[in-house]
Amino acid sequence: MPYRHRPHTLCRVELTWRHLRDGDISAYAALAAAAEVVDRTGENYSEDDLAEEMQDESIDPARDTWAVLDDDRLIAVGAVHGQREVWDVDNLSCFGVVHPTYRGRGIGRRLLGEQLDRAETMHQERHPRHPARISMRPHDHVTSAVALAKAAGLQPVRHWFDMERDLRGDAPAGRVLPEPLRLVPYAAERDDEVRRGHNSAFRDHYGSTERDPATWKQWFTGSRNFRAELSFLVLDSSVSDAMAGYLLAYFYEADAAVDGYREAWIGQLGTLPGWRGRGVGTALLAYALAAYRAAGYEQAGLDVDSANGTGALGLYERVGFRTVRSSTSWVREIPARPVG
Repeated sequence: MPYRHRPHTLCRVELTWRHLRDGDISAYAALAAAAEVVDRTGENYSEDDLAEEMQDESIDPARDTWAVLDDDRLIAVGAVHGQREVWDVDNLSCFGVVHPTYRGRGIGRRLLGEQLDRAETMHQERHPRHPARISMRPHDHVTSAVALAKAAGLQPVRHWFDMERDLRGDAPAGRVLPEPLRLVPYAAERDDEVRRGHNSAFRDHYGSTERDPATWKQWFTGSRNFRAELSFLVLDSSVSDAMAGYLLAYFYEADAAVDGYREAWIGQLGTLPGWRGRGVGTALLAYALAAYRAAGYEQAGLDVDSANGTGALGLYERVGFRTVRSSTSWVREIPARPVG
């Protein structure tokens, strides 16, 4: 049932607060588009994209989402996303957007406060024996979102770069892998091996967590934006063609519609521990960029942790990527509940 927003010193309009519904998708897409005109984050969402996100079975819309309406107009949305499985830390993320014309009225502050409360409850319900990291990750130039994080007492702990590589000129020269390694196209029949390999490759990376089959299907190779034809594997024939590395890529139609060009997005690039230091990542990246250029993609993009311990940032810079935007993880830490 909808409930009425109690008077707030900063919010002088009476708004309806309820949870997000399937019927809100069209209005949600319009809200996201209006925000992007002002925020310029490079992220665009179609109705199909948002409908797919709503299908995530790990999210309970009645508890984990918010919709704020002024009469019948959707003017803000929020969500909390937690993990089914964790390693050492329970990572939970808060996402929210407020229509630009409604900012500065206390809506975002209340929305984030309710998200943080829900995230703490979610952590206690699911993984209380682990420490928790509740975060939001605004782009640094979106000053209104950064101000919300500061006001909520969150701490800036990690920085990320959005990087792009123009493919309309040259592409990096390919690198020949030494025998017995060979590069092959992604194959659906190896998908669970790729999932398990990803878990191994990212086991010690900041913010990473176990990707179970359901999560993998929802957000990775089962996503409507995943492109198998843009994705590649490196196999080692000396150990029964075991996977040594992988690159998974995506194409976002909503971005192309707004930007006017096609960008191949490199979502995951990893080398498994036993094969590091043998040029696997470099070969995958160079081959992929050449393939994207040949297929008519004008640009490649990716997102990287600035403090990645494997040297990923330097690798991307060496093949021509440049930083176009930055973002920061603003975090609230919660200690593990004592056993007993």
